[in-house]
Amino acid sequence: MLKKVAVKNQAEVEALFPVIEEIWREVFTPMIGKAQVDYMMEHYQSVPVILAEIREGAHYFALRAANETVGYTAYELKDDEILFISKLYIRQDYRGKGYMRDIFDWYEKLANSLGCKQQLKVNQDNQRAIDIYQHRGFSVMREQIVAIGSGFVMKDYILEK
Repeated sequence: MLKKVAVKNQAEVEALFPVIEEIWREVFTPMIGKAQVDYMMEHYQSVPVILAEIREGAHYFALRAANETVGYTAYELKDDEILFISKLYIRQDYRGKGYMRDIFDWYEKLANSLGCKQQLKVNQDNQRAIDIYQHRGFSVMREQIVAIGSGFVMKDYILEK
């Protein structure tokens, strides 16, 4: 069974960080390259950035199974009508074990209880994730291309359910 353990303070973020870094480097290096992953780890997924997001209302959770952290997820509420899933990652060794289904079921119940739509964004080159999201009922709403600094660009799709 998958447990969601709230991550709220610096010690908890620091404990989760090795899993974040492992997943990001494994998933994104083949898509966007090591230099952009390094940049994004510093500017988007560092301990100080995550703590700032939590202070601003993001909800982070370590995903645990059999006393092991197998991934993490985060969401925030936008305008009281969108449950924005900002992070949803499972470590490579734990994929294909139904954990993603558990998380999606949890988000579905949460969104329904709040009367919200679900929304997320995904790298345009992450076809595996796109396929999973579409299988779960998400539809591509639009493309989003954003310059993030140092010559790097994020090319994403915004999906909604």
